Amino acid sequence: MMEILAPAGNLDMAYAAIDAGADAIYVGPTGWSRRTNDSEASDKDIQLMIDYANKNNAEVRIVINTFPSPLEMKAYLKKISTYHHMGAHGYIASDIGVLKYLKSNFPDSKIHVSVGSGISNAMDVKFYEELGSDLIVLPYRWDDNDFKEVKKVSNIGLETFFYETTQTGKLCPGNCIMSSYLSYREVSEQEEAKNEKASANRGSKECYRVCQAAWDLKSDGKENKKAKLKHDANLMLRQLPYFMKINTEVFKISGREKPVDLIQDIVKFYRKVIDSLKKDINTNLAIYEEEMQELGNRWKNQKRKRLGSLINSTKEEKMKIS
Repeated sequence: MMEILAPAGNLDMAYAAIDAGADAIYVGPTGWSRRTNDSEASDKDIQLMIDYANKNNAEVRIVINTFPSPLEMKAYLKKISTYHHMGAHGYIASDIGVLKYLKSNFPDSKIHVSVGSGISNAMDVKFYEELGSDLIVLPYRWDDNDFKEVKKVSNIGLETFFYETTQTGKLCPGNCIMSSYLSYREVSEQEEAKNEKASANRGSKECYRVCQAAWDLKSDGKENKKAKLKHDANLMLRQLPYFMKINTEVFKISGREKPVDLIQDIVKFYRKVIDSLKKDINTNLAIYEEEMQELGNRWKNQKRKRLGSLINSTKEEKMKIS
């Protein structure tokens, strides 16, 4: 098994990704997937996505990767059951209790450990395998040796982003809830699961990418330099043969907030490259470099636009770190 897992930030993106060749899509239900409403979907749209996927030999995974509080657990588990009865093919979760619940109650579903779980080492991976999880997305800051260590201790299915391995930055995705403390956006009481009873790292409190802002580093009261805590990686090409050789099961595209045409083009590109490598793992990837460069530039431009708006939103609220 080897599949391309694409984002479905809305119904149009879901259809476009499947039409472009995605084997599966992932969608976040309103209020439960650590995104704002414009990147999440209603239950009605999720049902339409599932129906469309079934007609086109694709699958739908439901992103429920928030950390539910005790006060909202009943509603949380009810939502999970709803998507099971809709025909969802799997779930992406972070909370360890929820992950165990999912496998115990829906054993035929594919259970993904979200990047939000903050995997640190190979023994963490083994732990999630013992919980019953089927797949785990590994940090794109890990190098080949890290992946080899995982293979030594665990048989869990491996999932990776279409990102080049990079050792830059100080933080890996998953363990940060800084945005929840820096800024809180009030929401309507009618917005499902977005209220004062909700846990910190979730949709009503978008990730403001504060780790990518230019932080002032000071020592003894003197400003030394500006630095970012994390840098984003580039889209992957040259490392694809390696990940295929170690039997990576899922290649994931991030970007539920991205334009539909960009996600569609990225899915088409990787469908073409992976199918070529399946036929001949030694395919000369240089023939794809020009197209890869064009897609990479479009990707970076969109990231810069969103990064600027997210970081500026915290400034507008005049929130300060003391």
